[in-house]
Amino acid sequence: MKPPVHRIGGFLLLASTDRGFPYATGRLALKPIMGSWKLLCGALLLWACPSFAQYAGMGELIYPEKLWADLDVVRDAIHQAHPDPYRYVTKGELDQEFDALRDSIRTPLTTDRFVAKLMPVLQRIGDGGLRVELDQRTMQRIREQSTMLPLRVRLIEESLYIEEELKGFRTFPPGSRIVSVNGISAARILSECGAWVIADGANESRRRFVIEKEIPLLFVLTYGNAAAYVVEVETPDGRRMEEVLTGMREEEMQRMRKPEGVAMHPWRSTWESETATLWVTLSSLDPDVLARSGQRPASFLTAMRKELEVNKARNLVIDIRGCTGTELAVAEQVFAAVALAPFRIVQGMTSRPGPWQSVEGMVDLPDQHVASIGRNYLPARHGVVALRPDDPRLALLDPRKSAFRGTVFVVCDGGTRQAAAALAMLAKRSGRARLVGEETGSNAHSFTGGHELAVTMPNSGVKLHVPLVRYLPDGSPDGPADHGEQPRHSAHQQPWGVAKGRDTVKMALIEMIRALQ
Repeated sequence: MKPPVHRIGGFLLLASTDRGFPYATGRLALKPIMGSWKLLCGALLLWACPSFAQYAGMGELIYPEKLWADLDVVRDAIHQAHPDPYRYVTKGELDQEFDALRDSIRTPLTTDRFVAKLMPVLQRIGDGGLRVELDQRTMQRIREQSTMLPLRVRLIEESLYIEEELKGFRTFPPGSRIVSVNGISAARILSECGAWVIADGANESRRRFVIEKEIPLLFVLTYGNAAAYVVEVETPDGRRMEEVLTGMREEEMQRMRKPEGVAMHPWRSTWESETATLWVTLSSLDPDVLARSGQRPASFLTAMRKELEVNKARNLVIDIRGCTGTELAVAEQVFAAVALAPFRIVQGMTSRPGPWQSVEGMVDLPDQHVASIGRNYLPARHGVVALRPDDPRLALLDPRKSAFRGTVFVVCDGGTRQAAAALAMLAKRSGRARLVGEETGSNAHSFTGGHELAVTMPNSGVKLHVPLVRYLPDGSPDGPADHGEQPRHSAHQQPWGVAKGRDTVKMALIEMIRALQ
């Protein structure tokens, strides 16, 4: 059975080898213990951990000549297959980046350090849809040997706040601000863990979202594994405290994070009687995710319209924070339930004509995409193919006669990507809804997605995923060209809400609805 592969949009799964255990633990050993016997035991536990003593890096050493060959495969794949590689960097500048990287590789590197060196080049492209996976052996080591920081956090105004301890304990009060972990300051953690995040352009909300959701893994990838973590915090009432937390393996953390009951459903709704508001949460627009949960979009939307009618709802909130999915047809279904005029999700789609088969390495190219290029796209011009203007995906769609006619709000954040981001953009640009929250994780002018070209490097086993389609959302954005769709009403989670377990974005929106009525 193959180990599960982490596919977290916008950052790379790799473990640092030149800043592993000795680095993090050495810092801890030099840090004043403040008279705490528990912290001293934690420090000794780190030094005594067998995995620490034997730590030799995550990944196999590969000679420079072989890494140069793999680097050429990455370069060719991006030049030939990526639908928009020169948006933030010219072709010549990108080649200079690859050349400089090649020249810097003079000694054998582990696979993870090779990808770490590749990271700045990928960031120059500025596409969160471009992803890299480590070779399976290294990924299995991370999964089976790494113990991670057992905390769920929120990133608010460049500070990390503890939302929950995944072991179920309450060592720290919720809402405590992290000062340091193993002697590493929170500011430094944010800077260095954030270096693994690839966002669309200069999108900061996407960077915050990924760090927030994946800080345990990112910490291991950046600083190496530890059996225990010394965490220093400032509590909500201003006290400073330090405690030792035992690390958890990935499987344990996933088990602790698994929701139960109705919370497992990707689509769900709650009724807010005081404001006559139906709050609908959509956590995914992926048809496969919905099918596995047993939910059908058409059935859910029919039930939603009935609930709106029976309760005589005046307001509808569509909460798509953290929502993604590549299927635009699902976004069309959702918007059709509230649309009052003809609409379309995108005004254009482009791709590259190939030939992708000339890319070396093990290439996995979806047959559907190759067939679609020949059937649905115009002949290539300047190395780009565009979707035919008479394609049904570019046609205007009529709204439903039973569409909800009340006030609509759409809530989004840095996790709102691809089809969900396109839904948010359409809702705002058509004037049908007010956009609330943070900028979308996908770029407002165009973003990539759809089918992917997967290329496995012949020497390192590293796999590169290149999105093959560029989407141009309908309408015109009103924000910076290198950012996501901007909300009309900005709203963020607040530290006091983390402390009290309250969704302050939802609270603020409900209060605004109450004031508008």
